Amino acid sequence: MDIPAPLTPLDEDWERALCVVAHPDDMEFGGAAAVARWTGQGKWVGYTMVTSGEAGIDGLDPEESRRVREAEHVESARIVGVGTVDFLG
Repeated sequence: MDIPAPLTPLDEDWERALCVVAHPDDMEFGGAAAVARWTGQGKWVGYTMVTSGEAGIDGLDPEESRRVREAEHVESARIVGVGTVDFLG
């Protein structure tokens, strides 16, 4: 069995990042811990969501689901230090 080579640490000498993902919860499942680290270092991180998650909650009208998902995502972004969240719709 081959042992994979060690991963190279990410260079963190940058100041700004924009995270672009498809759905409002993609950052929480995929990268919020890294974002919290970076904002803790004083870096600016912004989020752009391609959708608002309109189809994401069974039993809710898409417009109500959009409102709920956007509010949840703005709050979760705030918790990890992100103040700019844009939804492309």
